[in-house]
This record gives sequence, C-alpha cells and structure tokens, in this order.
Amino acid sequence: MTGAMNTRMRDWRAGQQALTWSAHSLAERKIRQADVPSVRRLAAGFGARAGVGSARLTDFVLAVSEGAACVVGGGPSTARLRLWTAGPRVLCEVRGDGAPRQCAGGPAHDEAEATRRWLLRQLCDQVCVSSGRDGVTVLLSFTVC
Repeated sequence: MTGAMNTRMRDWRAGQQALTWSAHSLAERKIRQADVPSVRRLAAGFGARAGVGSARLTDFVLAVSEGAACVVGGGPSTARLRLWTAGPRVLCEVRGDGAPRQCAGGPAHDEAEATRRWLLRQLCDQVCVSSGRDGVTVLLSFTVC
C-alpha cells in the first residue's frame, strides 16, 4: 500500500531537491523507538542554532519528535533522522525501514494516528508523509522566524 499526505504546498517532491541541494548545515543520526527523547534534544539544539525563534522552537521540537514517532513508534525498526537548513527554512526528514504504519497516507487507522497527523499539519509549514515497500518517510518544513 502506498499513500501520501501533503499539506500547504504543491509539488513538495519537486521543491525538495532544490532545498536539499542548497542546504547550509546538516545534523544526521540513526534512531530507534527508544531514541525519541534524544531526538527532542537534538532538534532543540539544531533549531536554536538555525535561528528558529523561541515561540516557534517548541513547535519545531514537537513536530520533529512526532515525525520520528510516526516512523519508529510501532516497534523495532530503525530510521535515519536528518535536519538541515535551506534559505529561510529548517527541514526534517525521518526515513524508516519498518513496515508501513502510523502516519502513512490514507485514512487514519485509530484516533492516535489521526491526532498525530492533525498535529503535524498544525505545527509545520509543510508536511509530506509517505509509505511504501521501503518503509515510511516523513518530511517537515518550518520557516525560520
């Protein structure tokens, strides 16, 4: 089953390459479910260094944490977390190797999943969540302010 949830931006995938190629700084690490608390600390430090304002920094940290939980929250899968800046944006990608599950496109399977999707759409300027045979990918974008 393959699906995608896109909000607030057309042609995310086309724009993603241009954003990735012009990245100015990058933080990257492998994560598992038990690493979600350390993901929050990494996101907080990265966001502050990237110039995310204090009011927006809390949203950024929460969204990165929720994005990570979407990918590794269901079990023993591993994922790669990447944070980078591109122009006036801070971006996050979480790409997991586990079976497609939470947050993947299509109808929500339970209330927690529906809440997580709603939260990501509220916190981020742009959101793309996709699921396929290779696992789940979450892409998030925030304007630095």
